[in-house]
Amino acid sequence: MQSTQTTDAVVIGAGAVGCAVALRLAQHGIIPHVIERDDIAANASGYAWGGLSAHFGSGVPGPMTKHYREAIDKHVEHYERVSREPEFDWQLQRVISMSLADNEKSATDLAEEVEWMRSEGFKAELISPDNIYEIEPAVRPGMIAASLVNAGWELDSYAYTRSLADECERYGATFSNGTATSVSTAGGKITSVNLNDQTCIETPLVVAATGPWVNQIKGIPELPIKPIKGEIIRLEREGNDLQHRVGFGGFNVGRKPDGSVWAGTYEWDRGFNRDVTEEGRNHIMNGVTHYIPSLAGLRTIKTTACLRPVASDGLPIVGASNAVDGLYYVNGAGKKGILLSLLMAEWLIGQVTHSIAPPVIVSPSRFGDM
Repeated sequence: MQSTQTTDAVVIGAGAVGCAVALRLAQHGIIPHVIERDDIAANASGYAWGGLSAHFGSGVPGPMTKHYREAIDKHVEHYERVSREPEFDWQLQRVISMSLADNEKSATDLAEEVEWMRSEGFKAELISPDNIYEIEPAVRPGMIAASLVNAGWELDSYAYTRSLADECERYGATFSNGTATSVSTAGGKITSVNLNDQTCIETPLVVAATGPWVNQIKGIPELPIKPIKGEIIRLEREGNDLQHRVGFGGFNVGRKPDGSVWAGTYEWDRGFNRDVTEEGRNHIMNGVTHYIPSLAGLRTIKTTACLRPVASDGLPIVGASNAVDGLYYVNGAGKKGILLSLLMAEWLIGQVTHSIAPPVIVSPSRFGDM
């Protein structure tokens, strides 16, 4: 038997982006109901590294640099406001990144990257081999140069997303488990969201924050988004080394506040397979032990896998549908979802409440009628 509910807005997806959007809606008096197929922060948002960096990523160097910087500022401002309450402490901390080079070409590439970063005001420098091993003695011999970038932050992505959800509930937002199967329209306008348990939620406003599952919901125009898989290995390692985020060959290693050392990751197209795999583990461990050999043989605390929603051009999709009135997208941020969550929410609430369109670079209209 079908049951019917009514709400101001429905947010589909309770990851970091969905919870951030729900919070901003609720703060503006639009009390949302959030639908999550699994659990809050159960997918990419709960298993992300939690890095907040503006000096690399899609659109960098380029037009996204300023947006990534703005996104970091929003995290710092938000954290300063809520971290006085222990349940909202998501361990925001500054981190320094070290990128390594073991040949002349990669050393030249690092020098060019540092030059660009310094021109943009980032705190970046090249260091000599002697300095590399003074800072991180675990790095294998043979490195000829490295860059140090003091421009990033990290947070506990699971705690962060859960705290956003807790804030939402303080403003009256509600959450439920369920899978959105379709949206209904009348005269080109959203009228309801339909769930797999025969629940119909009547609403004039729907926000699709579903990650890569967005194209499984009937009635939502197909977005150019696919799932890209990654895994992270958490290792038990004594000592206090690896405080920097040490990167080489596309892999990264770093120690977290709880003392564990994280190693990752890769970006593979494996469809919707979210399983932890021996293939993925071997790929990561081979990569990180190539430059930090002493990571071999350590006890694995946990291995996590997740699917990141990646748009065809690598940039997020934020804003109103130009095909369905009342439908909005916040999706496609890939590895930048945690970083961009608060900013994407800010862009969206500006459009919902004041008809201020998000930046053109993230507009759904760049893909045509959707």
